[in-house]
Amino acid sequence: MSVRSDVLLWAQRIVAKKDPPPHQLLEISADARIEVAQDAFHKIACLAHPDLHRNSLTDEELALVSTAYARVVAAYQYLRKQTMQTGPLPPLPADPPPPRPRAPSTGPLAPRAQSPQSSPLAAGSSPDVLRPATLGALGVMSSKALLYYRKAELCLRRGDLKQAVLQLKLAIACDPQSAFLRTALAQVEAEVGK
Repeated sequence: MSVRSDVLLWAQRIVAKKDPPPHQLLEISADARIEVAQDAFHKIACLAHPDLHRNSLTDEELALVSTAYARVVAAYQYLRKQTMQTGPLPPLPADPPPPRPRAPSTGPLAPRAQSPQSSPLAAGSSPDVLRPATLGALGVMSSKALLYYRKAELCLRRGDLKQAVLQLKLAIACDPQSAFLRTALAQVEAEVGK
């Protein structure tokens, strides 16, 4: 049999199944692990991806193969989503441990002590309990920007101003329209300059 006839037979078999479970579309057992599903999907993609057969199939045949392939893709994505779901992230600790004391140094590069009230990010609130005004600003921030903002908060609590600046710049790169992030960055950069 030719590749063309193999693909058409496969597509007819897939389209003929009415509302099958995802593992049947991928032609694997119901208790197969995600790795087996991934291997099966890759075999199907190498054999039956519609782009591979654009020149060798008629329009009707290509539509049949595309329909079958789309059903298999949806089944694979469903299986991946089911196995890749994770639980909620663990909450951040409410009271971070106090920073370890550093040996005093002298000279122009001596580290300066950071007061908790001087930072826009560590203004007396724990990372998971924010003041209402701050919560409003964070609520419109993209999730990726919020992640970097939280990392910046942790850096400030550790007293690592340069890393906090980096995290805030990454947050701004994810959400360039945020005036809140730009204000926070300016305040932290001012602290670094002192």
